[in-house]
Amino acid sequence: MTSLSPSTSTGFEPLQRAFATYLKATNLYPGLRLDCSERAGRLLLLAEHKAPEVSAPSDLLKELELAFRDVVPRVGLPEADWATVTALPVRIYLKLKAVAQPYAMHTFTWHPEDAAQVIFPATAAPSEVHTEVATTASDRPDGLADVGAFEPDVSAAEASTRTDSPGLGFSDAALALPDTAVQPPAGPGWGERSQIWARQSLRSLRYYWSYGLAGLILVGSGAFAYALSRPCVVGSCDRLDQATEHYDLAQATLASSPTGEDLATAQADLQTAIDMLAPIPTWSAYYDVAQGDLGRYQGSIASLKAITHAQALAGEAANLSQAPPHPVERWVKVHMLWQQAIDQLSTISADSPAFDYSQQKLREYRANYSAIGRRIVAEEEAEANFSTAIQTGDLARQRMETANSLAGWQLAAKEWQAAIKGLSLIPQGTMVYGEAQAQLNDYRQQLNRASNRSTLEEAGARNYHQAVQAARNAAAAEAKGQWTLAVGQWQQAVASAQQIPSDTILAEEGGVLLETYQPALANAQNRLRTAVTLQTLTTNLAQLCELSATPCTVREDASQIRVVLSSQYAEPLRQAITPPAADGTFAFTNQLNPSSQQLIEQIITTSHQVDRQVAVYDAQGGFVARYRPDLGGFIKN
Repeated sequence: MTSLSPSTSTGFEPLQRAFATYLKATNLYPGLRLDCSERAGRLLLLAEHKAPEVSAPSDLLKELELAFRDVVPRVGLPEADWATVTALPVRIYLKLKAVAQPYAMHTFTWHPEDAAQVIFPATAAPSEVHTEVATTASDRPDGLADVGAFEPDVSAAEASTRTDSPGLGFSDAALALPDTAVQPPAGPGWGERSQIWARQSLRSLRYYWSYGLAGLILVGSGAFAYALSRPCVVGSCDRLDQATEHYDLAQATLASSPTGEDLATAQADLQTAIDMLAPIPTWSAYYDVAQGDLGRYQGSIASLKAITHAQALAGEAANLSQAPPHPVERWVKVHMLWQQAIDQLSTISADSPAFDYSQQKLREYRANYSAIGRRIVAEEEAEANFSTAIQTGDLARQRMETANSLAGWQLAAKEWQAAIKGLSLIPQGTMVYGEAQAQLNDYRQQLNRASNRSTLEEAGARNYHQAVQAARNAAAAEAKGQWTLAVGQWQQAVASAQQIPSDTILAEEGGVLLETYQPALANAQNRLRTAVTLQTLTTNLAQLCELSATPCTVREDASQIRVVLSSQYAEPLRQAITPPAADGTFAFTNQLNPSSQQLIEQIITTSHQVDRQVAVYDAQGGFVARYRPDLGGFIKN
C-alpha cells in the first residue's frame, strides 16, 4: 500500500497548547493528549491515551467536538489557504499510544463564519498574485494503515519539497480541475512554447508553403502541446498516490460499524480517487496502473452504492412493518423488500472494503427475512383457522336449528367445540385476532346452550328407554303371574316416563307412555291384591279341608272366583240356606257348625276384597250358592 502523504502541522502550536489547557482543566479523560495537523484541506485531530480503549468512544468523540467548537473561536487557526473556507471538514481520531492504528473516528463540519474575526484576523491583500498551483495532500479518514500522517514533526522544507511538481509548471492536482480552472505557469510553459513554435514556423514557411500546410503544422503543434499537458504524461504521477490515499481513507472509514454519514464519506473519498485517475490518457506511461486502480475503486464504489440501495430497501421494509398487524399481502411485500436488500448485499465481493460491513448487514437482513417469513406463515394459518372456524360455527348453528334427536344436539355441540378450538389457535398479533376473540365469546355461549340441551335430551332418552324396558319386564312378569314383580316394574316404568324433561324431543312420547303405563300399573296392583286374597283363601280352605276325603280348591275364572268344597261342607251349606229376600239374596241358618260359619265369612271377605263374585260348588260340580259383593248377599243362581 502506498504510504499517506505527510500532513502539515506548522502553525498549530497555539491550538495544541489551548487544547492541552482545556483537557487539563476539564479532565475530560485521564492522560488524553491531542495533536493537530492538516491534510488536503481537512483538519485532523489525533487524541492519544493509554490502554484500555474507551468503552463509549462515540461519547468521548462528541465531547472533543464540543471542545473544538469552544477552543478554536478563542485561539484561531493557522493563516493558510485551507483555513480560509466557509466550511471546514474536521476528523477526530481516538488511538492508544502503544497501538499503530486508531480504533474510533468522528467526522463533522465546522463553519467558521460566526467566529471569523477571531479565527481569521484581517490581513492586507497580497501585492502579487502567484499563478503557480501547488498540489495538496489528501488525508486518511480512519488513519488505519499509516499513522505517520499524524506525526507533527514534518519540517517546512519537507512540506515545500513535497508540494513541488516536477516537469510542468503546475501540479497533477491542478490538472484534475476543469481546463478553465488551470492557470498557466509564470514562465514560458508548454502552451506558450507551442504558440512560439507556431509563429516561428509560420514566418519561416510563409514564402515556401501554402497556407493550408502552415495551418496543419499549427494544429499539429497545438495537439502535441495538448497531449503533453494531460495528467501523468510528463514526469511523475502523484495522482496514483493521492488516489490510493483516498481509497485507504474509504477503507478505514468502513473498517468498524460505519454509520450512514461514514458511508457517504467513504463514497466521497472513492469518488475523489476515481476523479483523479479518470483523466489520465492512454498515452500516459501510468495508464495501465491507473486503469487497474480505477477498476478497483469503481468496484468499491459500486459496492457502497449496493449497500446504500440495500439500506434504502431495508428502511422501506422496516417502515412497512411498523404498527402491526398487517394483511398477508403487506407482509409479502416486506418479505420481498428484505430479499431484494439481501440480493444487493450478496453482490459485494470479498475484496471490497465494505465486505465485512456487508456481511454484518447480511446476517441482520437474513434474520429479518426469516422473521417476516414466519409472520407470513402465522398470518396465513390464522386466516385459514378463522375461515374454517366460521364455517364450522355456521354448520353448528344450522344443526341446532334443525336438531330433532339426541344425536343432532350432540353433533351440534361437537361442532361448536371444533369451531372454538380453531379460533383459539389464532395467535395474538395477527390481523384476525380481534375478530376471533369476539366470535369466541358468541361461540362459547352457543356451546353452553347446545351442551345443556344435549344433556337434557340425553336424560330424556335415558328415561324413555328405561321406561320402555321396565314395561317389557312388567308384561313378562304378568305373563308368569308374578304380580309383585309386575307391580314393581310398572312403577319403575311410570317413574321413568315422568322424568322425561318436558322441553325435550321425547317429552310427547313420554306422555303417550304414561297413558298406557299408569292403567297397567293400576291393573297389576289389583291383580296383586286379588292374588294375595286368593292365596289367603286357598290357605284357609286347605286347613279347613285337610281331613276331608276330597280337598277344597280355589280357582280364578274370567268372571268369578270358583270355590269347590268337599261334600261334608257343601251339603250342610245347601241345607242351611234361608228363603230369599225381596232382592233375591238369602242367608244361612244358625245351624251351621263353627267351621262352616268361618268358611262363609271367609268367602264374603274375599269377594269384597277382590270385588268379584265367589261361586261355591260341591265336589261333583253341583252349584251351591254365589256371593255377589254388589248385592251384599248370596244368591241361588
